This record gives sequence, structure tokens and C-alpha cells, in this order.
Amino acid sequence: MLSVLGTGHRALGTMKRFIEWDQIEVRINGEKLNAFVQHFRVEPIEKLELRFDNGLMRIGGSIRKFISVPFEVQIREILADGRNVRVPLYGVSAFGAIPIPKFLFGIMRDRLPAEVVRYQDPATLVFSLDRFLPNFVDAEIHHVWIIDGGLAVTLGRGGADLPAATEESDGI
Repeated sequence: MLSVLGTGHRALGTMKRFIEWDQIEVRINGEKLNAFVQHFRVEPIEKLELRFDNGLMRIGGSIRKFISVPFEVQIREILADGRNVRVPLYGVSAFGAIPIPKFLFGIMRDRLPAEVVRYQDPATLVFSLDRFLPNFVDAEIHHVWIIDGGLAVTLGRGGADLPAATEESDGI
């Protein structure tokens, strides 16, 4: 899902982790991210699809309430905040043109998978990097861009240690 584009370097005398970097740029594949979010779809959402265009991400789908109601959410920016990412939701509409009032997001708040995402007013999803990185990796998010086909992410200074050895991996 992630591919490394470049890294920075520091003087060896200041290292505290097995591997450290000043900056890493990665890309997140939109098709794989779309497949990943399918596992976290909650009722009453029956269909969910992410589309990535340069500078705009669209979330399309349908909600089942007696009938299937198509919806679309536009995401114009993804805000990096250390180890968290905030995703403000814009242009939320049903049937292609009917605006959905933001207070209706409160209905979905309790149905979101808490281990992955939190809802915050006004109409913002908050993701923690801790959920997606192993515990032996430390990094901060500096910037997230919506690009054709996915996301480009700049991670700031960080580091990693070797994963803790287990009995199985040591052959014991």
C-alpha cells in the first residue's frame, strides 16, 4: 500500500533508533485504500466507493433506508496534525443534488469503527497514524495531498527499531 519515494539523513552521532529519517514521501494506492475501507463500512451504508482526482477526493455510495439513497461527499483537503489526520467533509449531497444537513452526521457518529476513525464537529473525520503503523515505528505526518489515483503523504522526522523477536521467528 505504501511506496517510499525519498528519505533524508542526519549525523550518526544523534541517532536514538535503529533507523531514523528526517523526511519520507510515500504514496497510498487509491484502489487498495478503497478495498481497505470496505471492511469498515457500517449500516445503513450499503455501498461505498472512493475516487481520487488531482486535488479532490469523492466518496460515493448509497444508504439503505426503506429505499436505496445515493450520496456523495467531497473532500478537498486532508489536514496533517502530527500523528493525526483530519478530513473535513464538504459538498455532502443525496441523489446528486440535495444537500444533506451536517447535523445528520451525528447519526453516523456512533456507528463509525472507533479503532479506525473518530467523528468531530463540524463534519470532520479524524484518523490516527497509530492505527496504521506498527508500534516499533515512530513518525509524524507533515502533509497529505490528494493526487490522481490516491494520496501523497510527507512524513516528517521519525524512526524505527527492529520488531521484537518472537519465539517463532527465532526458531525456538
